[in-house]
Amino acid sequence: MKMLVCISHVPDTETDIRITADGSSIDLNGITWIINPWDELALTRAAQLRKEHPAFIESLTVITVGRDDTVPSLRKALALGADNAVRIDADPVDSWFVASQIAEVVKRDKYDVVLTGTESSDFNGFAVGGMLAGITGYACLPNITSMNIEDNKIMVHRETGDGKERLEAEVPFIAVIQKGITSAPGIPTMRDIMQARNKPVEVLPALAAGHFTENTAYSLPGTEKQCTMITENEYGLLAEKLYAGAGIS
Repeated sequence: MKMLVCISHVPDTETDIRITADGSSIDLNGITWIINPWDELALTRAAQLRKEHPAFIESLTVITVGRDDTVPSLRKALALGADNAVRIDADPVDSWFVASQIAEVVKRDKYDVVLTGTESSDFNGFAVGGMLAGITGYACLPNITSMNIEDNKIMVHRETGDGKERLEAEVPFIAVIQKGITSAPGIPTMRDIMQARNKPVEVLPALAAGHFTENTAYSLPGTEKQCTMITENEYGLLAEKLYAGAGIS
């Protein structure tokens, strides 16, 4: 069985994001870049399964859509346990474009299982996994919080509005991974990091594909806060403020 994990190259969640003066783009100076946290959890679990069941999972590949600056994230992914990597040389302009590019590789190499994080921490699109399933015709399993191999079968837990489902997943499928898939992201050893330098990274040109969205401007959320002090006996004033804040007259 061949497994593919999709990863995004995103700003560190602790990075101070700045907008250019004209509001047209993000100021990239000083940004630290990481693997998208949801994707990293998906990759960690995939690497665990690859190590535990090498006869069942014959290969583990990571893929990203991005320029040369994404290579450090790919190398870390290789250090975490992926066998090889694919980089589609293009800017990830929107979810549809990214899904379209990855879908071509999925169909070309006939992957059995594809994992994506539920969202990316930069734009929080929640879209690539579902779009990828639609383009490839693979089944889509969203909100996956557990994945195990039992008697050569892939068993998953999926969160629903009513609780959790335990399912036997038949390949091929796309699994959209939630937090809980593993306790924490993996930490590569120095040996893993050194070996990752020699693992192959295939670079592919982007295919012609449209995109449905365009970022026209960026802005930071407002930081202004107001605080009204109310004493313990001013119940009427408290109710008045709560109603006013909720827009209730």
